[in-house]
Amino acid sequence: MDEFPPPLPPPPPPPPMTLDGAENDTIFAKMLVLSKREVTARRLRRTRQLRRCYRGHYWALMEEIKSKYKEYYWTYGKSPFKETSGVNHAVVLGDENNNNANGGNERNNNAALGVGGDDVVRCAFGGCKIKAMALTRYCHAHILSDPKQKLYRGCRTVAKNLPTGPSYCNKPVLRSVVPATCTTHYQLGEKCLLRAVKRAGYNVPINRKPNVKLHVVVNEFVSQIKNKRKVALKAAVSKVEAQ
Repeated sequence: MDEFPPPLPPPPPPPPMTLDGAENDTIFAKMLVLSKREVTARRLRRTRQLRRCYRGHYWALMEEIKSKYKEYYWTYGKSPFKETSGVNHAVVLGDENNNNANGGNERNNNAALGVGGDDVVRCAFGGCKIKAMALTRYCHAHILSDPKQKLYRGCRTVAKNLPTGPSYCNKPVLRSVVPATCTTHYQLGEKCLLRAVKRAGYNVPINRKPNVKLHVVVNEFVSQIKNKRKVALKAAVSKVEAQ
């Protein structure tokens, strides 16, 4: 039998980093007192070297994140490859009809983590055929259906005012986003804020984000609250007169 080849030796460790201007520092190593200019020059030299080191690490990390994101988007995003055969090999978690007698459980365990195999994990929401996100059974549009997820919450913007109460947008939004609004309603809120600021007599360019002072926003909110109270009071008075 053929023997396995010996394992490759580990790569040698990188050479230690040398400080810039170390030759000049050895001259002042035995001195007890240094002038202010010498201390400032040494600190500036080392700060610049540390900045270059951090910058190199940052861009290396960005390149790694870019490659990881490309791999993630290719696997769980919009892949250009489509199934040409009539047999659908997609796996929907919770559907026992797709499980084979021999390897169904193992494939579902791998699909629960979003890894392993050539099967495409589809969203478990009824009627949805979009690929599921990694480490979950649902796509981004139906991620709120997963009771175990902790990263997303629904958009709290009122979409309609129904007789039974307000109906919220409830699109998935990351919990770290403040305010908890989707992209569409966030842009709509910015436009409303621009119109309110213009009504107050301030000209804000449309091509940049509004940067108004707090007292302007407070005055506008107070005026809107007063207008709402006046409308409600007028409606109540007219209702009493009608009775």
